[in-house]
Order: sequence, then structure tokens, then C-alpha cells
Amino acid sequence: ILYTKQRARFLQLLSKSLMANSMLPAYVVASYCKKLCRLALSGPPSGGLFALALVSNLLRKHGECACLIHREGKREDVGLIEDVFVEEVDDLTQTRALESSLWELTALEKHYHHAIATVAKAVGTEDDKTTPMYDMEDFMAHTYKSLFEQEKKRLSDAKANKKKARVSLTFVEPDALFTKEDVFGDFFKCK
Repeated sequence: ILYTKQRARFLQLLSKSLMANSMLPAYVVASYCKKLCRLALSGPPSGGLFALALVSNLLRKHGECACLIHREGKREDVGLIEDVFVEEVDDLTQTRALESSLWELTALEKHYHHAIATVAKAVGTEDDKTTPMYDMEDFMAHTYKSLFEQEKKRLSDAKANKKKARVSLTFVEPDALFTKEDVFGDFFKCK
């Protein structure tokens, strides 16, 4: 869904249909929150930003789903609980989403793209009365190119203000082409 040509139109319709109706049952909202968080884990950063913003808005609008964020495991489980969410079913009453938790948010807090990590940390911590809802139109048009341009602008602004800009790097220079245990480990060295 997050890679399709008509993604913006679909996301607009999804956002309007979920946010316009305040009478949605809690199990429907919880199921969509779980599915959107799972899409954010596996999708592109532009889609992940939209999914997290929509989840945040849904959780603020439907307070009965706050249990998804605040659910913890038993002491003997060291805080871990089994995810009982059933993603494969089409009937939302059978997904058991309200019995689950949004553990995906914890994983997204460590996402490589800082904007996703920031939004994931903010989901569920916003004050319902003072913090405004996210404007979903801001998140629908994002692409890899727009995110790159936004990051470039942020770095150039930091350079212009003579602030030290932090650039995310995940590269570790290899010391060999193969591991030492491999048959060819001694033949090909990088240094």
C-alpha cells in the first residue's frame, strides 16, 4: 500500500474515513492502529511518518485505546508480553487488537530516520487538550525526494547558524571481504 502509485489518494481516504467518525468501535480503531504501526515498520520512511501521525491522532481521539500503549507484561516475564494480534483475518472483531500492545512504537523509536523516531516517541505522550492533532495533509505528500530535500535544508540551516549538525551514519568499515572462519578469509584483506 505504501509503495503504490495512488498512495496519496488512498491515505487521504483512509485518514478521512477514520478521523471523521468518532463513533467507531474501539476494536476497529485498535486494529487499524496495529496494522498501521506494522506498515510503518516495514514501509518507507514517508509512509511511516503518515502511519505514525494517523495512529497518534486516532489514539488521542479514541481514549479507550490508550491501553495499547500502556500495557505491560507480568513481573516474571520481565515486562514482555506475547503479541496476540491476529493480522491474517479480515474480520476486525477477530484480530484481538485490544488485547495486544503497540510494541511496534518501541521499535520505531530506534528507527534510522530521526523524524520517525521523534514521532514514535511522541505517540501517546501528547496532552489531549493542549497538543493539536497532526495535520494529515502534511504527511501525505512525502516521498524519498522530499525527505531528502528536507534533511538537506536542515543541515544547511544548521551550517548557516554555525551549529554542529548531526548526520546519521550506519556504516562500519569492513576489515576483510570474508570472515576469518571462511575458506577465503586469509586471501582477501581490505587493508
